[in-house]
Amino acid sequence: MENSRILWVDDEVEALRPHILYLEGRGIQVLTATNAADALALIRSESLDGVLLDEHMPGPSGLDVLPQIKALKPALPVVMVTKSEEEGLMTEALGSQLADYLLKPVQPRQVLSTLTRILGQGALQGARSASRYQQEFRELGARIADAHDWASWTEIYRELLRWDRELAGGEAESMRAMLDHQREEANRLFTRWWSEAYPRLLHDDESPCLFSHQLLDVRVKPLLDRGEKVVMLVFDNLRLDQWQEIQSLMTGKFRVESDDLYASILPTATQYARNALLGGAMPSELAKRHPDRWVRDVLDAEGGRNSHEDFFLAHWATRNGLATPGYAKLTHATSEQRFVSKWREHRGKSLVAVVVNFIDRMSHAKTDEVILRDLARDDRGFRSLTASWWTHSPLRAWVDDLAHDGTTLVVTTDHGTVTVRKPVSVRGPRELTANLRYKVGRGLEFKEKEVALVDEPERLGIPATNLGDKVLFAGEQDYFAYQSQYHHHVEKFDGSYQHGGISLEEVIVPFAVLRPRG
Repeated sequence: MENSRILWVDDEVEALRPHILYLEGRGIQVLTATNAADALALIRSESLDGVLLDEHMPGPSGLDVLPQIKALKPALPVVMVTKSEEEGLMTEALGSQLADYLLKPVQPRQVLSTLTRILGQGALQGARSASRYQQEFRELGARIADAHDWASWTEIYRELLRWDRELAGGEAESMRAMLDHQREEANRLFTRWWSEAYPRLLHDDESPCLFSHQLLDVRVKPLLDRGEKVVMLVFDNLRLDQWQEIQSLMTGKFRVESDDLYASILPTATQYARNALLGGAMPSELAKRHPDRWVRDVLDAEGGRNSHEDFFLAHWATRNGLATPGYAKLTHATSEQRFVSKWREHRGKSLVAVVVNFIDRMSHAKTDEVILRDLARDDRGFRSLTASWWTHSPLRAWVDDLAHDGTTLVVTTDHGTVTVRKPVSVRGPRELTANLRYKVGRGLEFKEKEVALVDEPERLGIPATNLGDKVLFAGEQDYFAYQSQYHHHVEKFDGSYQHGGISLEEVIVPFAVLRPRG
């Protein structure tokens, strides 16, 4: 609050001199203007922390000038000072991006209280968040140490993400190092638990979590059986924190009926997780049923590894006696716009799956583009870029229009992504898979203690490439680097986003059902 600068706009500003002296005595510098034109000139030229704006002035009123203030400086908080107590006026004012309003005659302490709340809100909230996190640090640490099942780990992950949002700005930032350490510890213990639990839960009919290949049968088919029209938005590489960031941008016309979490299968990579999701079967089963459609996961493989998703989805529908679904894959802004303009071609179908690749492209671009490394230098930057993209994407208006058609919207992903920091050396033959978080092949050389999970591919539902293949997964923030190219890999990939292995971010991913409001 101290050293704040505000502008008080009132045609009778001289009568407010005692109020101004009171505020200045508490460290607030007060600039004044008696009309809208002078106020706008000062807002253009001065650095301000807030505005007190009189509603009734000669010429343009406070409500008239408010849109011009917000156009000049959208983030500048404005408090309306008014004589009116009409409910309709207050609704209109608050709907015009006002921070608050005061009723005349105002008292100096009343003005100070409002300014303290508005101008000091960020610092006050930050201090409170920091204090609460300090109080809960030990309890959260104990929960992380004791976590032993799917329910406890999903609760812990949600809690860590909540603190990641709250510990932002001011004093709260001082707690971030503690939170980062706690999140690393959580990922270390989750990796250890999931490495042991995953092979067992994958084949357990009583498993407490759903896996990628079960979602169509368990969550989508019941909606179709009830006669609902369903659009399933599959955001490639969407993490839970990113979904939380854009969820509010989807709920203007939709209400979130269920906001669940499921487990992406291993490898948490598109070829496996998304084909399983859209094919309603594990990758090994898809490869057996359709050997001509499954592309071998080796460096010199011909054909796209994700080129047959529409076929797998259509085959799932046929097996379940359903009409052929619609399908679209959107890889860039032009394809998004083209899809929206041709939506009528899919409109009559009971199920349409729309795969959106933008987030995955953004995460991969961070490896090669310096500007992306700067903009998405941490998870907060990555979330902000995700929200900015969705805000301006033509898909946002299209989703709103789906509500008018009474369409049920399913939002999900195939897997998440994690920032990698620690290289792990591995050796193998030329046909070894290229992914940095998992390897499938034979003749693999590695240190067992540096690998999260080693197993036979078929046991995990993964098609083997050769007889005697093994599959190994990196955990936490590790990534595999070929010993012959070790330094090159470290220079290029350290700090990049990768997926395919075991971490909270990659494995625990969202599955939400949204229904139109009204």
